[in-house]
Amino acid sequence: MNQLNCARVWSAVWAALLGACLMAGVACAPLALSVVPTPTAAPASHSVTIIADGETVRLTTAATTVSAALAEAGIALNPADEIDPPGATALPSAAPGGETTITIVRVTETLETIPETIPFERRIVRTADMSPDDPPRIVQAGAPGLREVSLRIVYRDGLEAERWPTEVTIIEPPIHEIMMIGVGSDAAAMPLSGRLAYIDDGRAILLEGATDAPRQLAIDGALDGRVFQLSPAGDYLLYTIARESTAGGFSNELQVIATADAALPQPLQIENVLWAGWDPAAASPRIAYTTARSTTQPPGWEANNDLWLLALPAAGTQAAPVRLVETYPATFGWWGGDYAWSPDGTRLAYALADEIGLLAMPAAEDLAVPEATTPAEPARTVLHTFTAYDSGGDWAWLPGLSWSADGRFLAFTAYVADSDRFDLRLIDTTTGEETPIIEDVGIWSAAAWSPPAAAAVQLATLRALDPGADESAGYALWLADPQGDNAQRLFPPAGESGDFARAATYLAWGPDGDTLAFIFDDALHVLDLIGGEVFRAGLDDTTSSRPTWSPYGAANLPTTTP
Repeated sequence: MNQLNCARVWSAVWAALLGACLMAGVACAPLALSVVPTPTAAPASHSVTIIADGETVRLTTAATTVSAALAEAGIALNPADEIDPPGATALPSAAPGGETTITIVRVTETLETIPETIPFERRIVRTADMSPDDPPRIVQAGAPGLREVSLRIVYRDGLEAERWPTEVTIIEPPIHEIMMIGVGSDAAAMPLSGRLAYIDDGRAILLEGATDAPRQLAIDGALDGRVFQLSPAGDYLLYTIARESTAGGFSNELQVIATADAALPQPLQIENVLWAGWDPAAASPRIAYTTARSTTQPPGWEANNDLWLLALPAAGTQAAPVRLVETYPATFGWWGGDYAWSPDGTRLAYALADEIGLLAMPAAEDLAVPEATTPAEPARTVLHTFTAYDSGGDWAWLPGLSWSADGRFLAFTAYVADSDRFDLRLIDTTTGEETPIIEDVGIWSAAAWSPPAAAAVQLATLRALDPGADESAGYALWLADPQGDNAQRLFPPAGESGDFARAATYLAWGPDGDTLAFIFDDALHVLDLIGGEVFRAGLDDTTSSRPTWSPYGAANLPTTTP
């Protein structure tokens, strides 16, 4: 019987029953028909192997994810545990009918503090009060120090996998051994080419011709060391003097003085200068500078990150400064930046806490205007960006910059955040190609190219004696070719140590390329690269800084004979 006929028969039967019920006065209700559910397929089962805690568990499960399978197996997880495949992975992760293997690595961490000995260093003090034939004299015995290093140790399945220092606490600093050796009073003179100036106990000292005739320039005020640079030909000295601030913050004034005898300072009516430098190739003297606002919060200023140009005519009325850059954003921008003119004066390299680049500088004739103006901002080329180094204090680390004599290459220090180290790198400013020179040179490393008159192109560099040490690590002065090869340690000799100035202005090449001036243990040293002699200027109880040597730039180009 087909479905249509069945329905008709059932309707007829139901109508007859309903009619009989009505005649008998009995209420009739529809018959309840039971519905048989459609059978469904049983959940799929998977073969799972779980490796955890040194044991292997195999089970067949209907769980749909790795996490559900682990829960069914009664395996508890810790937040740091590593699961492969991840817990959200659907099962089966293998082909149908295959087997899924789940591996759990138990990860735990501990914090430990261990004591470490800090070795002391031997520091040499050279004095004219002793003869070179006198035996060395120990004026202070050395003693090791003590520090506590907090370590974060990571274990995987009970085995140590990593350990990281999280904090270093100096319990007792080391006492460095100080050894005094004689140099003799007759070894005080060394011939010099050009003019060498430096700051000695707040005074501007000029050396010319030789080291035995220092002359103090007549500067009225306390040099703050922020700016101190001879002009390319050595005729003038650009510097800043500290001024009292009513608010208690940073305050200084930019001035210039001729290096001739009996010259007097010339105020430039410019205040709160963070950096200033001479254009090394300008036919008529001009400078670039950047300024800051004085604040009562550390470090005492907030950088404007601006840039100005100022012409300095030898006579007549001083020109008005020309603003090239109003401001520029940067990480830790409150600290400011560092700058370096290219030898031909067409570009200005800049270094910020997270960026190195170039600014195309306008020619002097393009800015010959009677009053201050704001021309179009110079074209900017970003050469290198990096993660800023977080000092954790009220100062910011800036890369050191140095131009090659031909103006093509720029050497700089770069912070490598992934490895927490500082590398010396070289960039071709015409192609943008960047080349690593020396890895792990230390946070205070810097480089300086030899001048055009040097017999060979070389880089003088500071390198940390222990790159893995903290910011107080010692350094040595090295000389190498531009690729970092053929390196030789210049000073101090092996086995000796001391402190170099922690600024890019620690070093100045002599114009002949045969001498180097640098600050070591707060004293000016002049090193003869040919003979190896070292001259130490000043007295034992004075503090020197900021050596600057001229001529340089266009004033020190080699002459050609037609």
